[in-house]
Amino acid sequence: MPGRRLLVIAGMLGAGCTHVARIISEKLNIPFVNSEKILREIVIEKGISYSQFAELVSSGEVDIEKLVRSELLDYVNEGNVIIEGRSGLMVLDREADIKVFLWAPEEYRARMVAQRRRISLDEALDHVRISDEERRDLVKRLFKKDWLDLNLYDLVINTGKWSYEETADLVISAYEMKLRNRR
Repeated sequence: MPGRRLLVIAGMLGAGCTHVARIISEKLNIPFVNSEKILREIVIEKGISYSQFAELVSSGEVDIEKLVRSELLDYVNEGNVIIEGRSGLMVLDREADIKVFLWAPEEYRARMVAQRRRISLDEALDHVRISDEERRDLVKRLFKKDWLDLNLYDLVINTGKWSYEETADLVISAYEMKLRNRR
């Protein structure tokens, strides 16, 4: 599909945003970015180590949220990108071809996080709860909105009920339908 494309795949920790974005990226041949990729690019661009960068952030010399959002907006303006995960929440105020929110029950997400990070289920549950709080606060701080306000999204999917492949197919179908309806 030609032209400038922007897909936003936001969601909860452990709901599979990165997995789904990767599948969509491969199927539609659109690159995807997230906070991790942007932070790597910044560290490489500045020619510093991760520990030096962490010191700059902890000292307050670098406002990581502003820095990441600024880089994300560059990607948004260039188009032809999928922005996923927490980064997707940082661009909710921008026009996109489709905005998707992936969620799953807390216990399911904790199992996914425990497996991926090789930590206990109790630790993973703490990570999920802290992440939910941080993501809620991020959207409230940036946009004065509730991150769980379903009006912010075109499509909401429970990844506890669908595989990542099925979820990606649902997103692609909705995206293509939206594009057809614009004509």
